[in-house]
Amino acid sequence: MSPNSKLEKPVNPNEHLHIPKWVNEDYFLPILQKDVETFDKVLSFTPVAATAPGENYTSIMIRVIVDILLQDGSEQKVSYILKTMLEADSGADVVNGMGLFPKERKMYEVHIPQFVKLYKEAGLEIELAPKCLHVDATAELITLVFEDLSRQHFKNFDRLKGFDLPHMRHVLRKLAELHAASVVARELNGPYDPLYSLSMYNEQSRELFEALGEMRQAMFLKAMQQWDLENVEKYIAQMWSPLEVFEEALHINKVDETEFNVLNHGDCWSNNIMFNYKDNGEIDRTIFVDLQIGKWGSPAQDLWYLITTSASLDIKVKEFDHFIQIYHERLAECLKLLNYSKTIPSLRDLHIMMLKYGFWGPLTAMGVMVATFLPTDKDANIKMMMAPGPEADAIRYRTFINPFYARAMTQLLPFFQNKGLLKSA
Repeated sequence: MSPNSKLEKPVNPNEHLHIPKWVNEDYFLPILQKDVETFDKVLSFTPVAATAPGENYTSIMIRVIVDILLQDGSEQKVSYILKTMLEADSGADVVNGMGLFPKERKMYEVHIPQFVKLYKEAGLEIELAPKCLHVDATAELITLVFEDLSRQHFKNFDRLKGFDLPHMRHVLRKLAELHAASVVARELNGPYDPLYSLSMYNEQSRELFEALGEMRQAMFLKAMQQWDLENVEKYIAQMWSPLEVFEEALHINKVDETEFNVLNHGDCWSNNIMFNYKDNGEIDRTIFVDLQIGKWGSPAQDLWYLITTSASLDIKVKEFDHFIQIYHERLAECLKLLNYSKTIPSLRDLHIMMLKYGFWGPLTAMGVMVATFLPTDKDANIKMMMAPGPEADAIRYRTFINPFYARAMTQLLPFFQNKGLLKSA
């Protein structure tokens, strides 16, 4: 990263975040020496939260701003994003048990470089993720340091508004680029690490998810009564029990190797996608962040997840089939460009996949979408969401009656029902 003009005084979006003491000048010294060619010494070191409460649940995200002196005597301000594992009392046991950081490390060290190289060799410059400048891995902790995309004027779209059609088009095309490269890389290099076959839903996590489901169920059904949903009792009767949810989730995560499969992003929602813009306001570049939940399997996973969580309400259902067409068009282009040797799935094939793996829609809507539609809140953290007791129940109920979430569900439930994706009453 070349030094740029000085940044304004940093704003800390989360004063409640505890920044580990080891995130200090000494830790960053070798990173600075490698990254800034004419680096001399650190003048000031300021770590702040990189995200507001409710914007990230599975890691500690820190923006590090450093004033440095260069060898010619001039001063410069540089910044980085440090991502590390949750501390022990913040839900770390749950997150670390999912293998998220080992997956993300491998994505940045191995797979993203492979994918970018495939496109370059085919004559196309494609960017998929930020540059990872440093990886620090011990038996207890994995830490990643990235370029700070805000220095290139990248930003997130408002997650509570959801993507309009131009943003959805850019993201769907970028998703197709990621997926196509992952398929061809597997042809060339063989199967991915078994880590990428592991879903969050597995027999080791059964007890956790079923217990969490039991804690959520009463509050969820109570909240449904408050939504402006016609025939609400009919939909309540079509809700799955926590055991049924887990069994369905296990089922859709099984991989059929006779089908077309990809390496899914796995957490493809608006906060994990960044954009920068041309002077006229048009989208210029689109990039993925947070590659912790990569999963080999049907592309229906990422498509359902993205559309359910991140398309704006006015197009979420209305443009659903169009979204699949946009994705398919770019997928076919990229697979041809990268000389994919097998049959490219047709648009019809993709629509069939979306139905076959359609439980990803309700699963995402009842699960992660609760968090993606939650306005910034200091209590929005994985520890509180998974805690037992009346205080946590009150927070869970508040998330379910949140107007942003309620409006989305009143639109999605009839849509799921019309596609035959809800449980038979």
